Amino acid sequence: MLLRLFLLGLLAFAPPVFAQGEAPVIPATDIDQVRSQRHPVVLDVRTAEEVRTLGALPDSIHIPVDELESRLEELPRDRVILTA
Repeated sequence: MLLRLFLLGLLAFAPPVFAQGEAPVIPATDIDQVRSQRHPVVLDVRTAEEVRTLGALPDSIHIPVDELESRLEELPRDRVILTA
């Protein structure tokens, strides 16, 4: 069973928007619709300890939030990104 996602935000990834800290927030009730229509990348920003304790999110990219800025090049630029 999928680990429950706690949605922090949705990035229609564009570096200038991300750099300004602006990203639309999608209510948790809309996650399934977004996932089925837009096939987003799920970015797991939890710590390594949280992933070990709670489990990994299937088919996600794991980059801890404190490493995110230095690892942005690992993210696709042509897809919607959900963060959890």
